[in-house]
Amino acid sequence: MGIDYRQGQGTHMQKQQIEQKKMELISRYGEWTVTAVHLGHGVWTQSKHDTPPKRTRRFVQIVEDLVGKEIANCRILDLACLEGEYSIEFGMRGARVLGIEGRETNIEKAKFSSEVLDLKNVEFKKDDVRNISVEKYGKFDVIICSGILYHLPADDVCPFIYKIHDMAERLVILDTHISLSPTMTISYRGEQYQGHTYTEHSPDDSPETKLERKWASLDNDESFWFTRASLFNLLSNVGFTSFYECFSPQHQLPKDRCVFVAIKGRPIDLMIFPGPDHSQDNWEEETFLVNDTDSDEIRKRLERLNRLENHPLIRLGLKLCRSKKVKP
Repeated sequence: MGIDYRQGQGTHMQKQQIEQKKMELISRYGEWTVTAVHLGHGVWTQSKHDTPPKRTRRFVQIVEDLVGKEIANCRILDLACLEGEYSIEFGMRGARVLGIEGRETNIEKAKFSSEVLDLKNVEFKKDDVRNISVEKYGKFDVIICSGILYHLPADDVCPFIYKIHDMAERLVILDTHISLSPTMTISYRGEQYQGHTYTEHSPDDSPETKLERKWASLDNDESFWFTRASLFNLLSNVGFTSFYECFSPQHQLPKDRCVFVAIKGRPIDLMIFPGPDHSQDNWEEETFLVNDTDSDEIRKRLERLNRLENHPLIRLGLKLCRSKKVKP
């Protein structure tokens, strides 16, 4: 069991020390932007803390159910960890955790929380997730890839998936947007994958401006979103032996946001059918419903709005945009 942080256990600092350091960080880097973390003595990273984080609960339950060992015996990699929410939760459960984050504003807040909670088993490093490798960071029982895949450009996203497969011992959690309106095809290692590009920044934006956008890519102006079928094909081609979509514990997501769990296991041979057969049929791309020549741009704009909230008006717009069947 992890520390019962709701009772203020785990911190080695006094309330006044925590509050003073927190205000110093806010003065320098701004307010916390992700889920609130309780730091002990009634102090939270955010003032609003009335609802437990559903996404974190889902990730912990996935690992508890599927990793095959006690969480306290796991080594976990949290990619693009923002302010360290998942890293801290798993660290409080005893896991050895490494959080990778590209923005200093997020890293400093994550380090502060782990320091206050005296989590010596949690480490944070400032790095671009595209730089990870087995040689640099080693292997992990669990890799959390939440909210980062759809921020990577077409040239980098496939190599990134190959890297996390190499670094995974058992589980990879992929929380990502998928393309509902494919408009382009990319090629990698002789395979083709469909999706669409998404605008992250303007080409005229300075590096400083890009870093200030905490919910965008680090530096690339465009990112690539896979269709569901293409992402499945990539996971198969990389070598994951099975993968699943998670629906429970419940966490309401937009239609184009999904949580997948990829398992790196051992390919089996059927005993009733002698001889190895590791062939894998590709998933077929879906058809989409649109109604005019401007539908691609309309769908792109609606999907961008859909990232804000699963708003009824946005959902209605997507529905109206699909009144005629066409091939992507």
